[in-house]
Amino acid sequence: MKKRSYQQYTPEFKRAAVQASIDSAETVHAVAVKLGINPRILYRWRSDLTRKTAPASTPTVQNTGPEKSIKDLERDNKALQRKLARLELENEILKKAQGVLGRPPDIRFAFIRRYQSVCWPVVSLCAALNVSRSGYYRWLHAAVSPQQHANLALSTFLLNTAKEEHGIPGYRKLWRSAVDAGYDCSLNRVQRVLQKAGYRSCRALKPGHRRPAAGLPVLPNLLNRQFAVSQPNRVWVSDITQIRATDGWLYLATVMDFHSRRIVGWAAGAVNHADLVVQALDNAWAYRCPDGHKLLFHSDQGAQYRSEPVMRWLNDRHVTISMSRRGNCWDNACAESFFAQLKLEWTKRLPPVDRRILTLEVHYYIDEYYNNVRRHETLNGLSPAEFEQVI
Repeated sequence: MKKRSYQQYTPEFKRAAVQASIDSAETVHAVAVKLGINPRILYRWRSDLTRKTAPASTPTVQNTGPEKSIKDLERDNKALQRKLARLELENEILKKAQGVLGRPPDIRFAFIRRYQSVCWPVVSLCAALNVSRSGYYRWLHAAVSPQQHANLALSTFLLNTAKEEHGIPGYRKLWRSAVDAGYDCSLNRVQRVLQKAGYRSCRALKPGHRRPAAGLPVLPNLLNRQFAVSQPNRVWVSDITQIRATDGWLYLATVMDFHSRRIVGWAAGAVNHADLVVQALDNAWAYRCPDGHKLLFHSDQGAQYRSEPVMRWLNDRHVTISMSRRGNCWDNACAESFFAQLKLEWTKRLPPVDRRILTLEVHYYIDEYYNNVRRHETLNGLSPAEFEQVI
């Protein structure tokens, strides 16, 4: 019978194997399989070489171990996956909630009530919007007071009125509309309700000016910023602006009656020349039929207004001519302000359109909205048409 032989391992190999099992995050069994030895042998080597009571003559291995075991790494990986899922959910919520971030808590609570679901739980919504769950549930179950009912009805009326007027009027004009409709409310209350609802009206830009060409006659400024006119057809002001269209610029000339701020005549075209002003004046004259001897016509120093056709047209009707001072747009501020309102309240919100469609939009704004609906603070909150009827 043959005697069974066993494989012999050097001390250096044993220490290297033990050190590898200690440094590796894998199990002792997996390290032993990689080294081609029996796991029981590696366990015995680890026990012998890491004992603190080992003989001094036997070199030992410091059992520091890896920083983290496989189970620890798996646990950290799951925690990171949960954190990543939570952050992705909060990112989706924040994309949807851009309009309510930084707003009062009631608005954020209303957002949470609307969008809470299995996918978007309340705890995630509250964390993303930086509100407490207790505050949300307290708001959710709170009884509605009579004042809140009244504010809700007022807010509904104000927002519907603003929607009918295409989001143009501010809180002052909406307050006058509410008072006219029978609501008992102050100006500050309307402002608070609109701020809470997140309503913002359009705003006008500051007007600019352009220096006229030399060599044409310039008449004095007879108006001299006397913007309060007691009777109609006593002072007309005019100006020209340009609006971008898909097929080029659309030039718009208007004539405004200073008494009621009404646009009494206007003309639009693809070319900015004196005939455009003459056409606007023809339309205004046919609509108003004024007495030229009592009429003052004011404009800037644009080349169109100092041209021979416009001068002849005004002189033939015995109209007194006045012009703003050079580089002083405030002398013709009402006409400049109207163009700023037209662009920010209407044309800048339109998609790209050609001149024909843009002319139709300008016609609607001037004849349907501005003259008949839009309220003016200088007219005691009335539209130009209403002001002329009252006067």
